[in-house]
Amino acid sequence: MASITINTNLASLTAQHNLSVNTKGMNTAMERLTTGYRINSGKDDAAGSSVSTIMEAQISGYDVAEANAAMGLSLLDTAEGVLDIVGDYLQRIRDLTEQAANGTYGTQSITAIRTEVQQRMEEINRLCTVIDFNGVKLLDGTSIAATSKNGINLQVSNNSGKNNIINLKYTLFEAATITALLITNNQHSEHAGETGPGKKWYERDGVDTAALTARVEGGEKTSGDNRKYNYEEKGYTKIESMEYDWKDNRTMSSNISCITAICDAVYTDDATAREFLTFIDDAIENVSSRTSLIGAYMNRVESAVDAISVQKENIVSANSSIKDADVATESSNYIKYQILQQSSATLLATANQQPSIALNLL
Repeated sequence: MASITINTNLASLTAQHNLSVNTKGMNTAMERLTTGYRINSGKDDAAGSSVSTIMEAQISGYDVAEANAAMGLSLLDTAEGVLDIVGDYLQRIRDLTEQAANGTYGTQSITAIRTEVQQRMEEINRLCTVIDFNGVKLLDGTSIAATSKNGINLQVSNNSGKNNIINLKYTLFEAATITALLITNNQHSEHAGETGPGKKWYERDGVDTAALTARVEGGEKTSGDNRKYNYEEKGYTKIESMEYDWKDNRTMSSNISCITAICDAVYTDDATAREFLTFIDDAIENVSSRTSLIGAYMNRVESAVDAISVQKENIVSANSSIKDADVATESSNYIKYQILQQSSATLLATANQQPSIALNLL
């Protein structure tokens, strides 16, 4: 049998408790609806919060990796654009040299050819010297990627380790200047791989480049088909006795530029021009190989970008299922707790009036 008491109002305490629970539930539903998240703090779901935090770190890492890959593609695009121009210039130089190899051209015509060749060579050097990407010199051979022979590493995944990078081979960033293409990296150069004053840029086998060797060194040289070349009679100054400015090809008081030395030695008669075609072919092959390698790397990096997008999408989906709020569910919860809160408040007011019944007994 229920009793009427004044000091203890159990109905009021019950109504207060339920009002507090319903208010808390309504506030929670409101928070989830306004933020869009089911987990807004560790107390909502401690384990889920921990997993979601790790996933969000991975998602952020994938965003950075995707940006890294995009920058790598831009770098490759930049290098390829300049190499295309260099390749076009080399092809024009080859065409002019093949013209000069024809014995029907006189001194004036050879001089005109020589002038255009020299200008195109100097423009190749200028382009390779000035081109850079975000401060990284791409084609003058001075970048750390080229000098260290380590290339450039693209970080295309979240974690450390070899499997998370794409290494762009250092040969892409070696010098593509005329000096490099015709001397340093040319298989027909006697001192391939070397630079410095006095280094020759022709092959000294006495067969394939007999005319060129005779012109540079002076004296008589015999070719493979027993033709003899003697340029001392023409009073030609020995190029090997001069110092070349190999770096930027500027003519100095005591130096003659590499480009000037090459043109002086080659574009004088058809024999030396004919031999020089081999050197130009090697230079064109060098540029072509780099362009092909760049294309292969671009395809690989684009594939990495696609893979990053898929991986990020999967993690985003998983994180959403853990952290995001179900709007339909939370809307229902909000309405439910709102109604219960209002009913609890009404009943609390009624419960608080129950002890006053005791006054009717007095």
